[in-house]
Amino acid sequence: MNMEHPSTRNILSRSSDTGFIRRLALTVVSIFVLLMAVIGIAWFVMHPHDPSFAVTSLSVSNFTVSDSQITSMYEVRLTVTNPNKKIQLILDDFNVVILYSEVVLSMAEVQQPLLLVKMSNKSVNVELVMKNSVKLVQENLVKEWNKGVVNFDVKMVVRVRFEAGIWPSKEKILCVYCEDLDVEFYSPKNTGKLLGIVKNCHIVDAKP
Repeated sequence: MNMEHPSTRNILSRSSDTGFIRRLALTVVSIFVLLMAVIGIAWFVMHPHDPSFAVTSLSVSNFTVSDSQITSMYEVRLTVTNPNKKIQLILDDFNVVILYSEVVLSMAEVQQPLLLVKMSNKSVNVELVMKNSVKLVQENLVKEWNKGVVNFDVKMVVRVRFEAGIWPSKEKILCVYCEDLDVEFYSPKNTGKLLGIVKNCHIVDAKP
């Protein structure tokens, strides 16, 4: 009669359990890696394009100069375009900054997420208020203002979510720059509007 010692049975049982757990873990990891590879290939094939941005209007109102400060209000009108044929975009955490000589004058956030279906565009209005400014910026800005034209820049930082059917969404943070926005001021010089045609913006940084 073959009598197996109890401790031997326990060792074999533990060994069997350990082997099963290892095989299960390996299977789960393999499935996960395969799934990630399939998703990566799918997004590579779809080749999502970043949205494009343009400033269609920039107006300044209530521009007031005193000995100690400058106050003004800005309204920026943007057009955002989704160039993708198979992917819709959702833009949120949408922050807009207006600058003069690389110095921030004012900033604001677009409150509502922006949904862009395939091959579409939408307009966004952003209002900003400026109160006070550093002395050097104030002096240079007033000089340009007295000549009738002031050059501004607009910068945006926005989170973009790419969505395509059943596939998991993909996100990216974009830094967008709109340069050389000449605003002409009219008599009595407290209001101004963008000169020329629509100004296209360019993406200077993109982070996944």
